[in-house]
Amino acid sequence: MNDKIDIDYHIFFEQLPGVFRWPFMIIDTGLVIHYFNTRAQALFETSASLAGISIERFITNPAILQLIRQCIETRSSRSEEHSGGNAGAGVEWNITVTPLAHEKTGKMLRFFAIVIEDFTELRRLERARRDFIANISHELRTPLASVRLLAETLEDAIDTDPEQAQAFVEKIENEVYHLTALVTELLDLSRIESGQTLMNIEPVEAELLVREVMARMLPQAQRHRVQLGTEIEQGKTLVAADSKQIARVLVNLLHNAIKFTPSGGSVIIGTRPHSGDESKAQSFFVRDTGPGIPPEELPRIFERFYKVNRARSKADSRLPGSLESGGSGLGLAIARHVVEAHGGRIKAESTPGQGSTFTFTLPVTRRIPAHQQ
Repeated sequence: MNDKIDIDYHIFFEQLPGVFRWPFMIIDTGLVIHYFNTRAQALFETSASLAGISIERFITNPAILQLIRQCIETRSSRSEEHSGGNAGAGVEWNITVTPLAHEKTGKMLRFFAIVIEDFTELRRLERARRDFIANISHELRTPLASVRLLAETLEDAIDTDPEQAQAFVEKIENEVYHLTALVTELLDLSRIESGQTLMNIEPVEAELLVREVMARMLPQAQRHRVQLGTEIEQGKTLVAADSKQIARVLVNLLHNAIKFTPSGGSVIIGTRPHSGDESKAQSFFVRDTGPGIPPEELPRIFERFYKVNRARSKADSRLPGSLESGGSGLGLAIARHVVEAHGGRIKAESTPGQGSTFTFTLPVTRRIPAHQQ
């Protein structure tokens, strides 16, 4: 604190109720900080005292500094939102500057309170909510419109053309199947995100997980003339996993790989020691020879409802249970949350024209599975 000026700061606090919820400072007309709270230190990523230091050391955004100087010059109170904050793109601050007066030994000393409300996370959540509503509306609107049209057509054909009416009934069932799958995945994702899905974590052989999923997906790969193989390193390694949930992740990755791989191509599912720390994590991967994913799309593929260009897939006919079934855009989001719930990480690497590789890690355990004890 500045020893030359003895100030009773409680006078200011009574005038500014609730300010300590946010980073808060008191400066003089020369921009020197006289008081600060711990939130201000955290915002500026320092544990050292801010007192006696010019605020220009910590706030470098020219627009914010101009706001502060204008308030000092006009002795007025102003509040403004500034995108970019002080730490770069994506940061959103609301800056409030309030003039304060403090009488000391007959002399009026002028100070200014600066409150920084960080709206970055709030704005991100608002955008996520808007995107969610827009995406779910789009996903529901198309099949609902189809069901309505088919039902109207069925009403006309049910007496005059029974064969065509039966075809319409099957199409309605397909759309209902798609809607049911979408709602189910939404509920699953919601439960996983909120931690309501309990993971039955137990020791599982990495090789066993891979081979079981491969056997399950082999008929689909054969039907689409895609060669499915394995590359298993240290397959006997035990990982701590909910085998049902991890199998779901692997099935989803294989499903996408086969869907986007041209006939005659190949998909490999396998394991290998994690390069970061072989003793603590095991990597699982799915590699395909498809067209790859554009670099600009890679950062977003694990987002809810985000879909890569559908032209990459061989078809999109929405047949129930088929590989061509139109995806909801939730599969990779669910995969990410499942893997992270296990303490692992998932990522995607791709070179356009040369295929893609999805990799995730699971923690290694030394405990023996119950069926082997």
